[in-house]
Amino acid sequence: MKISSQFFLILILLFGCKAIETNDAVLEEAKSFKNFRGFEPVDPTEFNDDILIVQDGLIASKDLKLLNAEETLGFLNNETVLVSIGLLTSEGKIAYIPFAISKKNTSYKVTMDYMKYATLGQRDERNNFIGYKRVGVGLRLISLITTAEAGINISDLYSIGLAAKAGKLSGTLMIEVIGIKSKDVTTLLPLPSEINQTTIQNAMQALATIKSKIYDADTKLYPQVMAIKVDIGARNQKIATVSANNNAPIVSAGMSMSLDDDKVEDLDDNSIKLQFQNNTIGTGSKEMKAATLERKALYSLLDKNVEGALRNLEECEQVLPGYHSVYEVMILLKKNRVALLDKEDSLWQEVYRQLLNNFSWRIPESIKKKLRDSTN
Repeated sequence: MKISSQFFLILILLFGCKAIETNDAVLEEAKSFKNFRGFEPVDPTEFNDDILIVQDGLIASKDLKLLNAEETLGFLNNETVLVSIGLLTSEGKIAYIPFAISKKNTSYKVTMDYMKYATLGQRDERNNFIGYKRVGVGLRLISLITTAEAGINISDLYSIGLAAKAGKLSGTLMIEVIGIKSKDVTTLLPLPSEINQTTIQNAMQALATIKSKIYDADTKLYPQVMAIKVDIGARNQKIATVSANNNAPIVSAGMSMSLDDDKVEDLDDNSIKLQFQNNTIGTGSKEMKAATLERKALYSLLDKNVEGALRNLEECEQVLPGYHSVYEVMILLKKNRVALLDKEDSLWQEVYRQLLNNFSWRIPESIKKKLRDSTN
């Protein structure tokens, strides 16, 4: 038993030393960027795209900026608190690292995010999946620090404050309110400068109060792109290279290996696309377009606009042939087209009755009610 205990003690010491060497290599050579798999915070940028929401029992597409407060909060159905630690490299770049213990005389960017968000996938212009983006509103606390000693837990604001008080690090503190607009929020926002226990405590208290304002009626929400994650598969696709001699792949896609500078540039390109380009997954499906056109046609019928209804139904049939009862309704309207050009014609009531009797299983309840009211 004594020999066994000594053996395990030696193993722990060996692996502990190895882990320290590995962490030092990551810090000194900035290898962390190549190994990092989490979401990376980005400067908040406007999100300009349509999203899918449920309206009256149907899926519809709507510009994010046109959502009301209830629709916006329904879309932002996730919440998280995320701490990201970025190492400032000698080249002036930020390499996000998977651990939180500092190295001596090193600069870091520590970002603490509270996010209320939705995660959206994205493809590039060639329809290749490149990663995810978190679109939402939230609060961000950024610490730019330089350590004078090693071994500081820089993922914890309390530890950062204690280290600053002891003179073990120095830096500045920044606060960002992302996509949350109200007079109360502006009043509550503190103006910190240097890092110390007092500024950190004041910042945390202010952010907690601002967070409680998200559901206030007077608060306006404008979702932004807050964080991105380049897909691992996309990373591996970029690893595949071509031999200069025979144009054959020298490394197959998906194989693990270190990324050279060219590959890092490819990943940087995907990061830029995730941050600034519109989302293309979930908003461009044929089903979504067909549902939107069908809804427009139904509202045109309620307005007794037969031409508008036919245009939307014909386009819907082209986008997704056989969708719901679009073709049958289109035939009904074409058969009575001339009479229906007159909004006062009694035939409109007969059309509404046929819609309710024959095609109501796909009509939202709110529109059904309007159709019933129009037949009385």
